Order: sequence, then structure tokens, then C-alpha cells
Amino acid sequence: MSTLVLLSTLLGALLGMRFRVFVLIPAIAFALIVILAYGLACRTGVSAILIAIAVASTCLQIGYMFSIIARYRTTLAREGRARNAPTVR
Repeated sequence: MSTLVLLSTLLGALLGMRFRVFVLIPAIAFALIVILAYGLACRTGVSAILIAIAVASTCLQIGYMFSIIARYRTTLAREGRARNAPTVR
């Protein structure tokens, strides 16, 4: 489960750096298909599959949110440095 959490969060952060929020819909759908196929192949119980799907979709969204926040703070820091830079006359 920890591997699922880590990979989902990192994938969400990667998607957040490049794409808009609507990319989460196909990403969650793809995660749902992969987890469902893996769970059925390993004969995992329905409750474990549903929990894994919920965890993966939540971690995708959390990773996306952290990426957006980091990009926003980076932009603010760059603007602050540009505003405080000495001007050449």
C-alpha cells in the first residue's frame, strides 16, 4: 500500500507541474482500471480493491495540489526578487 501511496502522489505532482486540473479525471480512471485489473488477477477482495482505488485517487489529488502550491510559491518568490532588484539607470 505504501508503494501505491508514493507512486500516486508523485504522479499527481508530476501531472500538476505540466497540466491543468482536468488531467486528473483520466489519471484517476486509468488508476481505477489498473488497480481493478491487478486486484482481480491476484484474487483480492472487493473491499481491498475499493480501498486501493480510494487511496490512489486521493493521493493523485494531494500530489497535484502540492505541486500547484509549490509552483505558486516559486512564482511569488521570483516576482519578489524581480521587484527588489536594483534598477540600472
